[in-house]
Amino acid sequence: MKKISLRTLMLVQVLVAFGIPLHYHLMVVYTLNSNAPTCIAMILLIVVSWLKRNSDVMDEYAKKAMQIADAICFKAALALMGIIIFPSLLLDGTASYVTGYLLTGGTFILVLIRAIVFCWIDKNGME
Repeated sequence: MKKISLRTLMLVQVLVAFGIPLHYHLMVVYTLNSNAPTCIAMILLIVVSWLKRNSDVMDEYAKKAMQIADAICFKAALALMGIIIFPSLLLDGTASYVTGYLLTGGTFILVLIRAIVFCWIDKNGME
């Protein structure tokens, strides 16, 4: 069986993460009360876990690149979630759907930043 690259796996994770704000938007706008999105999410998680098992073995360089990408995303998550979203939860005038859009969009942006940083480090090196 052919192994997929870690870059491809990161791209698949970004595409799956794009479904989070899309799903939230559909639920808010169309007020869907179906179990279909949950079933689709479970299928996507199964596909991603299967792809992870069939990805290239992470060597020390890839582990270090992933740690750097995760550290950058952790700092971005603190800034995004702590400075932007948390105050909007405490304010009375903020609509709950706006906070939901910020949270789901922020999750997608964090996964996107992680993939971009990993691919950049993988391509250019850690110097």
